[in-house]
Amino acid sequence: MTSTSRLQAGGLAVNLQDAGLGAVTFAGVEVLRGLTWPVRNADWGTCLTDTLSSETTATTHTRRFACRAGTFTGRFDVTMTDGRLVAEVEIRFPAPARINRAGFTLLHPIQGVAGQPVTLRHPDASTSDTRFPALISPAQPARFIAGMAHVVQGVAVDIAMEGDVFEMEDQRNWSDASFKTYCRPLALPFPYDVAAGEVIRQRITLTLTAGHNPDDTAAATGAVTARMPQVMLAQEAGLSSVAGLAGFPGLPVQIRMDAKTPDADLQAVAGRPGLALEIVFDGLPDLDRQIGRARAAGLGPVRVSALPRAFLKSHQPDGIWPSGAQPADAIAPLRAAFPDAAVGGGSLTNFTELNRCQPDPATIDFLTFGNTAIVHAADDLSVWQTLEALPDIFSTAEAIAAGKPLQLGLFSIGMRCNPYGGDTAPNPDRVRLPMAMDDPRQSTSFAAAYAIAVLAAAARAGVRSLALAMPDGPLGATGALAEVMRAAHALAGRDVTVDDAGGLVVIRAGDVALAANCTTEPRQPQGFPVLPPQGAGILAAVAELAR
Repeated sequence: MTSTSRLQAGGLAVNLQDAGLGAVTFAGVEVLRGLTWPVRNADWGTCLTDTLSSETTATTHTRRFACRAGTFTGRFDVTMTDGRLVAEVEIRFPAPARINRAGFTLLHPIQGVAGQPVTLRHPDASTSDTRFPALISPAQPARFIAGMAHVVQGVAVDIAMEGDVFEMEDQRNWSDASFKTYCRPLALPFPYDVAAGEVIRQRITLTLTAGHNPDDTAAATGAVTARMPQVMLAQEAGLSSVAGLAGFPGLPVQIRMDAKTPDADLQAVAGRPGLALEIVFDGLPDLDRQIGRARAAGLGPVRVSALPRAFLKSHQPDGIWPSGAQPADAIAPLRAAFPDAAVGGGSLTNFTELNRCQPDPATIDFLTFGNTAIVHAADDLSVWQTLEALPDIFSTAEAIAAGKPLQLGLFSIGMRCNPYGGDTAPNPDRVRLPMAMDDPRQSTSFAAAYAIAVLAAAARAGVRSLALAMPDGPLGATGALAEVMRAAHALAGRDVTVDDAGGLVVIRAGDVALAANCTTEPRQPQGFPVLPPQGAGILAAVAELAR
């Protein structure tokens, strides 16, 4: 767990964390969601650090740190006065290293920021006026940055950046509830080498003044009536077993297959109602082989999609894209092989990859993508904050789909596969680790509560279906999460009331209700017993469960 403390100077307050700064507020308004100094390895994994020493006063902080792998050492300093914060970082590499990024990362909240104007300052002393994007931008919405000025809910924010060239990306692509300004533009080659003895030094100066006209961007909350999505199980050989499906009779399955998938796995799901088939293929001849295997196994999917393996990886919109078979090439073979099935397009990884490689909606019957909550950060607060980004993800997806339904893949805390590097991060100690598949919260009521909150956002957005877990394995449905999925399955297609106020999310339909306490204090939704912090509960006519 990340330890925190608080610094304050007048109206300026900061949550201090091991990895940098958490929420920065001024006059009660969150102006930055975070200010960190990550070093990313060649697979975009975050290099973990240990504290060598730490000194903190009411308005200052100094932390000396060292990489656990011995790659670097450094120092992080913060100095605050009322309305002004200066942060400095120094990272020293005693030996040559190969990395993707090192230096300051600023996270701007989406509340009061998305769609709002911003003035950018550039390293050549020029300025430009633009806006934070409203719909999620597939590419960097701002580049070549040395500073910026904008207003967040009545607070004027000026940020000066020294030590490198910065650019911005829309982190809602990965369900982070933030825009991220970071150093070393992605147009430069990566991974890149740092020399022995090299030192990276950077400074961020934040100047804040209150009293400006606030914008009106409050998120919609409160009770609404919506249609409950169909909850599914995701199944993939090597990550989960078909034997685990026995614990979920009646739940529809999304099975992902490729050349390595055993025929026995295909045969095991052949009679499953509501079956969805995802095919990963290596060239069109391989797609034909996998279609043949699926048909020989007796699969009669209601939905089918396919993607070339190269498109499981993420590619910058203006970068070099894979040659050979393209996603659109799979549409005609799928329609010919499965004439009774809906044929979809999109991404078999995250929304990011869909947004960067959008299908032609005229050629497909549905749009698909998945999500993991821990691409960039894995602490509890960051996971809960991903829920803030889901409405923007769904609304952007609706714009891409142009009226076609959203039939979505796996939405989980842990990462199913890594589009941004070689593999997911090993996590033998089962800590809260970005880009890890095996997350320690998966078998707890935290995961159940998160799944309910995802369901509520999906129902509000009109999503038709989505998977919330695998039958077993690191991403498996166990404990309270399994109970949530069974209860949610019984509500599929029904009108439900969705209420998500004050950190409590409740989905009700008749005598069945699911509740998620997304706060750090015990809470009691109406009709429920007291739910534990970050926990879930189910009420039904015949049973009561609170875990």
